[in-house]
Amino acid sequence: MSKFITIKISLALITGLFIASCSNDEEDTPKQDKIVESTDVKSIETLFDSDVFPDPKMSEMLQELNMCNVNSTDTLDYNNPSCTPRFFRFFPMKEKMPIENGFLLQVKSKVSGFPLRRLLVFVRERGQLVKVNGFVANLIGQRKSESGYDDLLLRFNGNEEGESIFYNCYFSWNGSKYTFKSVEVIEGANWGGPVKEAFKDSMSIEIEKVLNQTSMLF
Repeated sequence: MSKFITIKISLALITGLFIASCSNDEEDTPKQDKIVESTDVKSIETLFDSDVFPDPKMSEMLQELNMCNVNSTDTLDYNNPSCTPRFFRFFPMKEKMPIENGFLLQVKSKVSGFPLRRLLVFVRERGQLVKVNGFVANLIGQRKSESGYDDLLLRFNGNEEGESIFYNCYFSWNGSKYTFKSVEVIEGANWGGPVKEAFKDSMSIEIEKVLNQTSMLF
């Protein structure tokens, strides 16, 4: 029995679900991202189907970061993305915080040649926008916290022996950046589910290691 199959069986026990079958599907589709574990979480789905940013400052922030081509209007050129919501989506870091002082930026898959979605966190320090977090992940939910900065529920897409594995994890603001808090869901194509509370602490340690070792946190 391979190490990966042993891990899958262990995860089946931890999540309380039986492994039915495997799949090689790695598509970044909204239906895979709409997984929220409790009613206090605001579910988020990003389709990149808007043509105009709700705030013109958002385009200015992208230009400041040199992440897009202000002279382009092409919404299909992923290697030379235009400054539009067809490629980027902004989220506030904190209620009433001006967008130019800090924001979350969801980047569509394939932009600049990167195959998966990324979530970047920027704050302004001494007049400059500085990246304090990078996640190879999709933002699927936010939860209120005492810090005033919402906890982030992120969905990561890993791969083991040709099979996609998804991890839903919480991250919390520590005053200077977001840090790993817990894993909530581990699943493959037709197996897995919410992690049982009794295993959450131990599994969170292991999944954080996996995310770091595979450069999903940067």
